[in-house]
Amino acid sequence: MSTLHAVMSRSDVRGLLIRHTGVHASEDVVSAWESGLAGYSLAECHRAFAAFGPAARRATPSEIAGRCDAARDRATGEPAPVQSAASPRASTRDYYRQAGMLGIRAVYAAMGWKRNPDHDLARSVACPFCKARAWAVCGPLSRNRAGVREMRDPVHRMHPSRLRLAQAELKRANGTPEQETTR
Repeated sequence: MSTLHAVMSRSDVRGLLIRHTGVHASEDVVSAWESGLAGYSLAECHRAFAAFGPAARRATPSEIAGRCDAARDRATGEPAPVQSAASPRASTRDYYRQAGMLGIRAVYAAMGWKRNPDHDLARSVACPFCKARAWAVCGPLSRNRAGVREMRDPVHRMHPSRLRLAQAELKRANGTPEQETTR
């Protein structure tokens, strides 16, 4: 069963933008939104903007169109596609992180620079000192809340405890037993 939807005019699109984003849009912006929302009714777009809530101020035409399509799918009773356990944002973020690392390595190789392998090793784990997440650079913190002082290493630009943790995890993964020292 197909439903015909009324086409929105330029004034409808302008009113939609003023109401939900709070800005007076230029002609170019109105044209972009009009082409992005072609085939959707004014009521569908209002509902999609309302579903966004406060984030509607930053919505894009493709996001609104996606909400309208989802509402149409729910109305027809078609089952929604099954989502994987990992969120799509997490997998996209991981993809771009890996692409960025490849790009950085390519730049270093093209310029003839030497990359410090300890830097990548240290970034592979979360920092126990400043609590920086894995693959994020350590913050400039030099003293934590407990009063413990630890300066970042100027060579690999990470806290030394982070590098020690990464080396210990690498040894554990390779099956090499760690030697314990007593004092």
